[in-house]
Amino acid sequence: MIRMARLEETIRQSAPGDPLLYEALMVKYYNFINRLSYSILGDPCEAEDAAQETFIKAAAHLGDYQFGTSIKSWLAKIAINICRDKLRKLKTRKRLQDVLKLLSWQTIQGSPTPEEAVIGNERHKIIQAEIDRLDEKHRLPVLLRYGQGMPISEIAEVLDVNEGTVHSRLHYAHLKLRDRLNRFEHEQGLTKEGLE
Repeated sequence: MIRMARLEETIRQSAPGDPLLYEALMVKYYNFINRLSYSILGDPCEAEDAAQETFIKAAAHLGDYQFGTSIKSWLAKIAINICRDKLRKLKTRKRLQDVLKLLSWQTIQGSPTPEEAVIGNERHKIIQAEIDRLDEKHRLPVLLRYGQGMPISEIAEVLDVNEGTVHSRLHYAHLKLRDRLNRFEHEQGLTKEGLE
């Protein structure tokens, strides 16, 4: 088992990206970081990726570590931030899949009934109209992300903003679109009840 003083000495003598430092951190803290990541992400594969990314990032950013503080806490902060990013990406991917399902209006059991086709077409028109109503700073990220399939990093570069701003603008757009679709679903429910 690597003692804390010895590990700090290894950190002091290491250059950023040093494979020996990466290995020393992994030996001592991998199980802890992997369990922490799993508790946040709930997926063993994602947790393993997050744990490995944590140690790569730690080895590359030695300058961020303050000597005398807890290495374990420092690694945990890195892991938590990586897990948060992964969760955001997973949520964005799920929202994209939901939007694409709505846009394509494909039913699991084959061709839609005439009523479903009309509702699907109406839903598509509402989504398109709501996207068109968004102001430019919110409309462009939606079009680039879902229309062009661009990753957040490229959208940030194209719009000359940071990635957090892109996430924020997409989140705002999702809320607006979801609100309108919820109202549409509610209206459709009331219409069906009136027909019965």
